Amino acid sequence: FEELHRYCNTGIKQDEIMCQSLVLKLIYKLYRETVLNTEKGSKVYNSAVTGAIKYINDNLTEDLTLEKVAKHVSFSPIHFHNSFKKATGKTLHAYIEEERIKKSINLMLTTDMTLTQIAYNSGFSSQSYYSYVFKRRMNTTPRKYIQNINNNYKI
Repeated sequence: FEELHRYCNTGIKQDEIMCQSLVLKLIYKLYRETVLNTEKGSKVYNSAVTGAIKYINDNLTEDLTLEKVAKHVSFSPIHFHNSFKKATGKTLHAYIEEERIKKSINLMLTTDMTLTQIAYNSGFSSQSYYSYVFKRRMNTTPRKYIQNINNNYKI
């Protein structure tokens, strides 16, 4: 909310884009919380998935393997994989990629970092792998994506 307050109503186009991004992020987080809290299952199950998501988001630049994340929430890898997929509708790998792409988009919009710096700061092992994943998930390259944003918002 502090970030929303900082970026909204400044009259600056870049701040408007950031504000919209933060609103979408807030909606997504509220949706996720609702889904996790209404899923059938025990409190331990929901707590483990919630704990894993927090751990992932706090450590996006680390090597996040199924084994490491499962160990963090004291689940076996197989049990954690099944619990995570049931709660989120995605595999751990897909979730991590999605969060890394979101972080990279935020960095593209809010910094002057190169794509290589963005790739590493978003948790990707190389810029080429980042570009590959970005194109596969977003149907465009990172450069074209940011050019499109710049053209649409005349930044």
